[in-house]
Amino acid sequence: MGNLKHAMAAIAAVSLVGSLAAVQALEFSAVRATKLTQEIETFDAPPAVLTGDGEGETADFSISAPALQIYVGNDGYILTSGGSINLRAAADTESTILDVLEVGTQVKIIDIDEDWFKIEKGEYTGYVKSEFVTLDYNKVQSVLLDSVMYREGKAVQSINVRGTADENSLILAQIGEGEEVVVLESTDNGWHKVYFGENYDIGYVSAQYITIGDMVKRTDIAAKRNSRLAAVAKNAKITTTEAAVPVKVLPSDESETITTLANKVNCKVISGGTNWTKIIVSATNEIGYVKTANVSVITQTKTANKSANSAKSAKSAKSAGTQQAAPATGSGSKLLNEASKYIGTRYVYGGTSPSGFDCSGLVQYSLRKLGVSIGRSASSQYSSGVSVSRSNLQPGDLVFFSRGGGISHVAIYAGNGQVLHAPRAGKTVRYQSLSSLTGSLKYVGAKRVM
Repeated sequence: MGNLKHAMAAIAAVSLVGSLAAVQALEFSAVRATKLTQEIETFDAPPAVLTGDGEGETADFSISAPALQIYVGNDGYILTSGGSINLRAAADTESTILDVLEVGTQVKIIDIDEDWFKIEKGEYTGYVKSEFVTLDYNKVQSVLLDSVMYREGKAVQSINVRGTADENSLILAQIGEGEEVVVLESTDNGWHKVYFGENYDIGYVSAQYITIGDMVKRTDIAAKRNSRLAAVAKNAKITTTEAAVPVKVLPSDESETITTLANKVNCKVISGGTNWTKIIVSATNEIGYVKTANVSVITQTKTANKSANSAKSAKSAKSAGTQQAAPATGSGSKLLNEASKYIGTRYVYGGTSPSGFDCSGLVQYSLRKLGVSIGRSASSQYSSGVSVSRSNLQPGDLVFFSRGGGISHVAIYAGNGQVLHAPRAGKTVRYQSLSSLTGSLKYVGAKRVM
């Protein structure tokens, strides 16, 4: 974010040119991905709008070429909410792609070629469509906060953290003066939804007691949060004599129920109290609360015994000549590690960047970061790599599904019966059990591309 902050000085300098006010007064609205208002029957399909170079639906940007001259020599920002923008070697959509520029990327504008800007970005000098470059930092910031960034915040005094955006709602905790939070979103009635505490708990604080700081990448926060939860979580099982126990959004009987868990179902405990225990639901990777009496933490002794028994079984199998599955190693783990950086990123139909992914967009983007080219749709990706049997899946393998017709969904195998994927509208990039996916989709096969 340092680059974005430094650009403020450049924008101030530009304001000295009298005609800039007229230019910036023109309406400039970034491409907005269509908000889906109903469930999509298929998980994945070719995008209806191409945004890599500005084909299809574009921003409302009609400034004439002479007026664009005012941009030359200044710093600008990439502004699009429809996906990443290609940096081309020439002012032509058929020329070589030098780099992929995300929304908010700061560039130096050095020349104009009709409706293209010639720019400098890092080691490259290339071309991007002029309609996706702006000098207005505020517009960039608005799009970033809507898609790929959060805001840092700090408490100006000791305040209560509540379960909902209401001063009469359940108090979850208190944070002290100077304690930092991550502002996820703000409500119309004066509250911030935040991550707070070392375990990145979620709650609401009154906006009047929070000072807002710099922006921070959502993917960075997601990675830190996942790392922290993985470090503190303990293996546990649900214990109940009932048919199932409810998992609540908040530690309250009146709170909304996320799901229910049957006896002996696995979960992970983050923290516990006398009445309620905070858990990660293994099947969905969601966080919720269950009654403490219904959770049994698996002790280290049990885990150690299980490991010892596994080792003993492996030794016996080897003596009997039984072939064991190879450990999950290899280059495929690089794909899983790359894709896991985007956990928490929202699902966007046709999305191909960290501002929003669909299932195949996540796979294509993550592989591209590793220098591997693959098709755009799930069906085209199935033609890549070599086939892998379900019994030999390794982390990083691509697994494919259908709804009875053609291939409609792709996920990345993560080991231990889990996959990482962008599920559907209204969800975010997350882990999910392979078995739960095959409950609603037909398993087609798997491919190893790395």
